[in-house]
Amino acid sequence: MGKKYNVKDYYCKHTTRCSTEGRKKSKRFVGHNVLKADAWDKVTGDAVYPDDISFDDMLHIKVKRAVHPHAVLKNIDISKALKVSGVVDIITAEDIPEVRQYGLIVRDQPVLVGVGEKMRYLGDALAVVVAESKEAAKKARDLIKVKVEELEVITDPFRAMEDDAPSIHPDGNILITHHLDKGDVEKGFANSDIIVENKYQTQFIDQLPMQNESGAAFYDERKGVVNIWASTQWLHDIQADVAQSLRLAKNQVRIIQPTIGGAFGKKEDVSVHIHLAIAAIRTGRPVKFTYTREESMITQSKRHPITIYAKTGVSKDGYLQAWETKFIGDTGAYASSGPAVVHKGMYHCTGPYNCENVRGVSHAVYTNNTFCGAMRGFGTTQAAFAYESQIDIIAHKLGMDPAEFRKQNIYEIGSTTPNGQQLNHSVNARETIESAVELSGWKGGNSK
Repeated sequence: MGKKYNVKDYYCKHTTRCSTEGRKKSKRFVGHNVLKADAWDKVTGDAVYPDDISFDDMLHIKVKRAVHPHAVLKNIDISKALKVSGVVDIITAEDIPEVRQYGLIVRDQPVLVGVGEKMRYLGDALAVVVAESKEAAKKARDLIKVKVEELEVITDPFRAMEDDAPSIHPDGNILITHHLDKGDVEKGFANSDIIVENKYQTQFIDQLPMQNESGAAFYDERKGVVNIWASTQWLHDIQADVAQSLRLAKNQVRIIQPTIGGAFGKKEDVSVHIHLAIAAIRTGRPVKFTYTREESMITQSKRHPITIYAKTGVSKDGYLQAWETKFIGDTGAYASSGPAVVHKGMYHCTGPYNCENVRGVSHAVYTNNTFCGAMRGFGTTQAAFAYESQIDIIAHKLGMDPAEFRKQNIYEIGSTTPNGQQLNHSVNARETIESAVELSGWKGGNSK
């Protein structure tokens, strides 16, 4: 068995070269145009991405996914699929009863949905088809027959929070609730001359990296180690999640990181990794699994759509007095990074603006949508849309220039955030606004 790409030699050479150049230039980075370490390999095509990795005698994987976003699996028939020429194995949940659920923060995702269990979104895996070619695997996958008992599909987190909504998970649809309390909000509103209340809504966004989720794996039976070549943003977390799911020690799971063709948060989650490992261990042969763009869009995490309620009190001379907020984040079918994303977003509800009295609550809510996780900003991007819109609206009501209103309330050294963190260094928000005003040629405005 031999690789078409010698991954080990490539990375040893690449790392040595980069580290040597890095030492020479260590004092000449800031303020200089420094060559990106991996730019040459990427533009010449020498960079090795997961889908570039091949082995002799390699098998290919396709996965049968859910046929309904919320349903109980009543039966799965693989008999016709097993007869397809080139099929080596078809794995269902009953074949791997020892395998545990997985997940970044909450282990709530099934590796495969079994008979009598729920599919909670269209990305849920029902069976793993392993074949000599991608074509044979796809043909067999499409011949798998599934019977389900359909349940109410919940796509709205507000419906999910209603008392009569069916539970997507056993413990209910509200995954987690966080609270925020700083100062005396009631007193702050009492001291306000103007109170502004608004509702803001952000949407699902796919991170859309150029490279779809992809990987290859080989099980070294002699050492008892499964080797997985697949890009991820969190090597050690993925290693730990794969290991616990398969009931292996961490040193029995080796994650080798090829070049990542973009991620932006989407590749923090498990994707191909566990299915690759199971197929490699069961067949004893190298296996490869690459998502189509459609499969990536349906199956993997998105940026959270969050509904944000903001109630803000301000004095007539333009100082923030009180801020009350509520965040409802649709985390989709599974938790992923949802508890942290919605929590972080709420903690940034006032942005870089001083407000002594802040109160908030946030909910991460299960629905039957594609699950949501990390995407650049980790909840603060959604919060920024709300608080900056709120600031503009307040400035307009006060008849103040929005840039001046911002500077009047902006963080300085010694300011405290809504969660009580005191800012003692690297506070340059005022300078940022002043630079933006200067560079944009802003002449002021927003008088009544």
